[in-house]
Amino acid sequence: MNWDAIGAVGEILGALGVVASLAYLAIQIRKSDQTARANEKATRSATASDVARSLSSWYSNLGLGEVGGTIFRKGMRDPESLTEEQLADFLYLIHGAMLLYQNAFVLGQEGTLDSSLQAVTLGTISAVIDQPGFQFYWRQRQSVFTKSFQDYIEELDPQDDSKLSELYD
Repeated sequence: MNWDAIGAVGEILGALGVVASLAYLAIQIRKSDQTARANEKATRSATASDVARSLSSWYSNLGLGEVGGTIFRKGMRDPESLTEEQLADFLYLIHGAMLLYQNAFVLGQEGTLDSSLQAVTLGTISAVIDQPGFQFYWRQRQSVFTKSFQDYIEELDPQDDSKLSELYD
């Protein structure tokens, strides 16, 4: 064998090595994509669960606490009828919920929370935005929220025909 033949064999082996490396890389990328999709699905699922659990906990605690529930409903209907202490409690209660809603809004905007779940979750705010207590709260506290969340709330239409707002009537 001469040096030219050995060089040609070396080039062929080198080319086969490059092809094998590219095939291996393609397999690894495919596995990586599948893992990334599975991780994204798990993250979205956990996020949806966390949002639901947080809001459910807030509503449950409010409903189970007779004093808090009474203050909240009375405050929604007529915040001026509350004592100074009750008004502070009302503001704390509604602010806690609004922080949870803003979190759901942000997660939906960045795509972590499914858009349909975001719409249903945030849609419950439209049942209270025309209530005197919400208006009182929003005038005082809207500046502590992100501009995009403020804009979202400002653009919501009240659900006049909704059964959701009957609780405050």
